[in-house]
Amino acid sequence: MSNHKCVRKLWVVPIALLVFAVLLGTHAQSVNADVHVGKQFVPHPLDVPIATSGNNVYMAWENNETGHFNVFFAKSTDGGKTLKTMMISEPNKGHTVDLNTQISASGSNVYVTWWTNKSGTVMPVFRASNDNGDTFAKAITLNSTG
Repeated sequence: MSNHKCVRKLWVVPIALLVFAVLLGTHAQSVNADVHVGKQFVPHPLDVPIATSGNNVYMAWENNETGHFNVFFAKSTDGGKTLKTMMISEPNKGHTVDLNTQISASGSNVYVTWWTNKSGTVMPVFRASNDNGDTFAKAITLNSTG
């Protein structure tokens, strides 16, 4: 009878570890907000892409504050103590959304990309700044036909 109790207790530890791992895994995952694009749900990570060059810090993200997902950009020239923020996508209307923003910087160049469904098809967009994010060139929508 005592051997049976020992075997039963041995199963408690792996089960407890499994439950702990599942609970820890759920809390350690990235937070996502599913966004409806046409008839599809697109998983949307809730993080802010960041890039640095020298003492400059750059961020770009999507925001639905206006009721439409648009791309915003912030820059700091003092290591993040102060920020200047601006919208760098065209204001969206209807069911248009801009999502999955990425940012990169090198020297005085800042590059931002995102995906938009403005044309009815989800396509990547590219926007560049050559003056540390003070101004941006016209947005370029990329497509497979050149």
